[in-house]
Amino acid sequence: MDYLNYGNKVQKKPSQKFTALQNSARKQPQEFLTVKPKTSNIDLNQKVDMSMDDFMFGDLNRSDVDLRKPEKILEQHQNDFKSFFNEKTTTNQQIKEPLIYTNHKTGEKHAGSLPTQVDESGGELIQLFPIPVYITRYRNDYTNEMRFIHNAECIGTNDPEQKQINNLYGKKNSNRQSVDNFILDNPELENIRKWIYLKVNEYARTIMGSKSEMVITQSWLNKNGRGESHHEHAHPNSMISGVWYPQINETLPPIEFRTPSHRDVTMQIETYNQFNSATFLLPMKMGELIMFPSNLSHSVQPNQSDEERISLSFNTWCKGNLGDKKSLTYLPLDRCV
Repeated sequence: MDYLNYGNKVQKKPSQKFTALQNSARKQPQEFLTVKPKTSNIDLNQKVDMSMDDFMFGDLNRSDVDLRKPEKILEQHQNDFKSFFNEKTTTNQQIKEPLIYTNHKTGEKHAGSLPTQVDESGGELIQLFPIPVYITRYRNDYTNEMRFIHNAECIGTNDPEQKQINNLYGKKNSNRQSVDNFILDNPELENIRKWIYLKVNEYARTIMGSKSEMVITQSWLNKNGRGESHHEHAHPNSMISGVWYPQINETLPPIEFRTPSHRDVTMQIETYNQFNSATFLLPMKMGELIMFPSNLSHSVQPNQSDEERISLSFNTWCKGNLGDKKSLTYLPLDRCV
């Protein structure tokens, strides 16, 4: 086949059917058309009863559930939805069967769902492999904790040793970090540490579907004055990372994430969205916590304000062994010590 001239040949010799369709299209009014599918064997007006499982996901703001007992979480969700499902919920839209995921090594099957958008013609846009970034807020007063945070010793571009490290890694006007890189271990931040620990484990269980207990490994403060930024980086030797913002507002630089997807070529983009953007800015509010996979690159642009931007970052790891025996990913940590 002559691929170089294929397009020209098609244009020169259009089929009679194609020409008829073209002429028909020109006569159509310039407006959206209502297309009714051929459904001779389907009752479009039938009412479909929705079950409790159609709404199961997980309330990440709950703090009264024992994280060590997954069955308690399920029981709590069922109780929460009982009042809602006492009355039958009906809809005129067809409810799809849940998608089935199969482990190609073990043969185990799991039902699940994907974020899906349906357009007017019934076409579906499915988001495969989305990146879970979760934001929640600490709603208790932390005035006493802020005194400790403000007084915590930090080093940055003015420290000779830190300046040498920054120059080595190409970090110019980098922010200041706390000397203590286990900052959450201090008794002054005990309440914050317990709250973060709870949220990290809710993220692991409810979003990532893991039964592993997560622990906070390292934690440190970041302070950004005028002109100070934070270079783009990820968090090695960690599974879930997070940042808590004790002092920030929407006028200060937001955290900026970069997609892990590498594109060799790109189309001419007219409107940016979650599918074609290389970076994404998330302005944060006072007291908010953001969690994400540790390998997701992020950075902070230079602070153009006289107000200091303060954040607390942390890494995590899971207790016990890693992986799964059946899928041949098992890592017995007791053999590695």
